[in-house]
Amino acid sequence: MVAFNRSELCDYIVNLKRHHSQCELNYHLCMSLIPDCRQSAERWSFELPSERSVSVLVSRVDLAPYTTTLEITQSSAQSDYVTRPRMLIRLYHDVEMAEVVAWDNHRHWHPVYSYPNRKMYQRDEKLALNRFLGEWLVHCRKLGISPEGFVNPLP
Repeated sequence: MVAFNRSELCDYIVNLKRHHSQCELNYHLCMSLIPDCRQSAERWSFELPSERSVSVLVSRVDLAPYTTTLEITQSSAQSDYVTRPRMLIRLYHDVEMAEVVAWDNHRHWHPVYSYPNRKMYQRDEKLALNRFLGEWLVHCRKLGISPEGFVNPLP
């Protein structure tokens, strides 16, 4: 019989400040990338320069008084047999935060997971997904490739 030390199972503590600051950064990056997400347009698309000609489609899924839900899908012309990554992002306009609410049919993450677990989520899966969103948005802004007026590239 194996004895577990409780501290080994619970050695990760959620850093709420880090999570909220990432969600705030994601909100401002989303709003600078798609400033008219609450207006009349419901779909936006642009190409990311790469060897595989990657296209990104952003669709507004839901619009409520204090929130907007966007779906971001990325596809490549050369990989029809590969599943397209899909993220569902919710923008909270009243608190100016944005977070990943779904990733390829995965949703409703716990703040902390023991590791290893059945789905092989990271201990901080929710924060890791929001960090990925932030890095992806920064990457898109740095490239600045889009229809006229769609992206405000970083200096």
